[in-house]
Amino acid sequence: MSAAVYEFTPQGLQVLSLPSPPGIATLVADSWRVREGTVVGLERHLQRFTTSVLQNTTLARVQVAQYVDAVLERLPIEGEWFPRIEAVGSPESAILRYHERTAPPASAEVILARAPDDPRKNPLVKGPDLAALMALREECALIGADEAIIVDERDRIIEGAYSSLMVWEADDNSLTVVAHDSPRLPSVTEGLLAEIARAEAVVVRERRLSVADLAGAEVWVVSALHGIRLATSFVSGPPLRTSNPRATAWQEKWQALAQSIRHVNPGESPHFTA
Repeated sequence: MSAAVYEFTPQGLQVLSLPSPPGIATLVADSWRVREGTVVGLERHLQRFTTSVLQNTTLARVQVAQYVDAVLERLPIEGEWFPRIEAVGSPESAILRYHERTAPPASAEVILARAPDDPRKNPLVKGPDLAALMALREECALIGADEAIIVDERDRIIEGAYSSLMVWEADDNSLTVVAHDSPRLPSVTEGLLAEIARAEAVVVRERRLSVADLAGAEVWVVSALHGIRLATSFVSGPPLRTSNPRATAWQEKWQALAQSIRHVNPGESPHFTA
């Protein structure tokens, strides 16, 4: 992805001409896909980011709000983009930055594998663990997988490196999500899809699923970048259901929630729920 990096200053977003010093910490981050000036769930992403910044840095609410306004003015309205917003540095001297990145191609399918370990230090905040999670994904790529699935000591699923899992278990018309008291990031995309399901009278239940529980199930790997990706196989795991999947139809339902960037008002964002 090509990118330009901006730093938020009293004069607004300014292009960062020099590279960041090595080892600078990412405190909080968020990202989403922009398609021709529209985004799914942008207000929720902004609220998740704002809440985490206020909880994990000493930045003032008014400063973060001004930064968010500046980002909204800067977001491109043509083409496909995958911008990243972040707070970096230390909690006492955090810096707000914006990465204007072109989006990678969207994909509809994904191969899964167990992550070799769980390197997360702060699983409830998006940002601090992103580099370690990318390393997990790269390690799983060596065995032919696209996404690394973090499991606990009992082989129960927690989350993907950069995604959440939603499951239609075999012979079950309810939609299963990983129990929310598991140590995992509250997912904007998962939350929106769960709301769609409930609106259509589909039962959404929380459960601690093991990898073995995925046998014969339709498994969705969901994220703001791709929406829904259908898992086609699980390396050293059970066979998954890939015939007559629901993923394509539900991807359209999710995408139908997209709103124009110019209509987003972060000051009126709904309270974020996973």
